[in-house]
Amino acid sequence: MSRVETHQKKRKLKKRRIFITAAVVLAVYFTGFFFFNTHFYPGTRVGEMKIGGRSIASAKQFLEEKLSERTVTIEEPEGEEKISAEDAGLTYTNPEILQQILKKQNGKIWFWQWKDKHRYDALEVQVNQDRLSASVDGLQCMNPENPIESSDAFLEYDSEQKTYVIREGSLGNIVEKDHFIQGITEAFLNGEKMISLKDSTYYKQPEYTASSREVLDAQQTLNQYLGGTVTYEDGNQKVKLSKKEISKCLECSEDFQVSVSKTKVKAFVKDKVVKNFNSVEGTIPTGLTAWKVDETKEIESVINTITSGKAEKRKPVYETEGFDRADSDIDKTYIDVNLSRQKMWYVEDGKVALSSDVVTGNISTGHGTGTGLYRIAYKQRDHLMVKYNSFVHYWMPYNTKVGIGFHDASWRSSFGGDIYRTNGSHGCINMPPAKAEELYNLISEGTLVYLHW
Repeated sequence: MSRVETHQKKRKLKKRRIFITAAVVLAVYFTGFFFFNTHFYPGTRVGEMKIGGRSIASAKQFLEEKLSERTVTIEEPEGEEKISAEDAGLTYTNPEILQQILKKQNGKIWFWQWKDKHRYDALEVQVNQDRLSASVDGLQCMNPENPIESSDAFLEYDSEQKTYVIREGSLGNIVEKDHFIQGITEAFLNGEKMISLKDSTYYKQPEYTASSREVLDAQQTLNQYLGGTVTYEDGNQKVKLSKKEISKCLECSEDFQVSVSKTKVKAFVKDKVVKNFNSVEGTIPTGLTAWKVDETKEIESVINTITSGKAEKRKPVYETEGFDRADSDIDKTYIDVNLSRQKMWYVEDGKVALSSDVVTGNISTGHGTGTGLYRIAYKQRDHLMVKYNSFVHYWMPYNTKVGIGFHDASWRSSFGGDIYRTNGSHGCINMPPAKAEELYNLISEGTLVYLHW
């Protein structure tokens, strides 16, 4: 290759490099031009937040994320709690400023902006007062569990004196909500991270003192109600609604309005009266002869006695009554046959051990089963009822004079209902074979039998 050709080749290569370099520079320039028409200059700050290189959407998301991280710690006498930005409903009031900042930028000279600092005031924030108020309501410092922590005077049952006494309150335990919310709001707006409840200005001043008329009247009412004791006596059972028990049922509101808690009276009736005076544990089947406290009427009766302030001695209000409560054995173990319901129950030591549908005497032929109190005479396996030429596996007679008792009736396909009216027995208590076997194994000679409509 000649020197001329070599020189020409170098010139072409040089021009090519110049062209490529110019193309790259132009590409970078126009890339920056278009980029910084929609993105913030490098070094752009809003307050202390760096948003350089971000789009409006990205900057807004970034600022909102930072805003969501803000919290105000509430320093309390014992421990601390926090209110988050979400709890306060914290939002920006002027996010449109981002658009104004971007609009001021000149994309044509973006390459001169690398070293410049573009600082702007922080976006203003606002607190959603309704949301903050709801969040403050959920703070522990706004809901003291122990009434002694209240700044107001309060009433307390003294178990030794058996009377209600007034306890003077103390300053500095109940937060003044409006002032407290104002303090939290200012902390968020000023970028402060903590406020202290050790500052007594955040606490409510006492509204009621030991000498307040409302407090004295409530004390008088409460002590009057303590006189409404109830002593339950029936047979060998005895339970008392004492002054201490009454105090558990009394409530005194923040403005010293006294009331009797129906819920707590109900708990007393269920736990003490029903448990001790119901002769059968658990749910008492309809039709079973048993002592059953009428809970609804007894609750109302207790409330009336308490509010009257007069002590009384009585039996519980019963929905149904059983046998003589003076005979504790009869009260606890027996066979009950309800002829109208065609149902029998075996109650053992106060618990329903067996229940069964039965078929009793045929009333259409004059063989209806008689009512009354009896006792099982004896038990016999594989018995032939000669009079009716009927063989049974389990025979449990209670009226031997006429040969009436409980037995299995394998010839029947169904029991209960109205069968006894036209297709009943000759007076005996017909039972399903499996139920008759179970009863046979449970009862003993002398077990009480009560038959009734």
